[in-house]
Amino acid sequence: MKAVVATIHRGYQLTASACPVHGGLHAADLVIKKPGRSPESFSALDYFFDDQQALKYATHWGRIGVEMKT
Repeated sequence: MKAVVATIHRGYQLTASACPVHGGLHAADLVIKKPGRSPESFSALDYFFDDQQALKYATHWGRIGVEMKT
């Protein structure tokens, strides 16, 4: 089952997801959206043993990415 968390940071919507993969790991995925722009998707930023760790990592990574854009 895929876990998903959506947050807003500086007007950007960050949608983090943790997708189960082989070996009991969870891939940290992310989509960054801003109104009027094409969404940016990032797959398998890293792998974690826990889906909550994957969600936290993807969200944190997205916030850093937004900070670099603004």
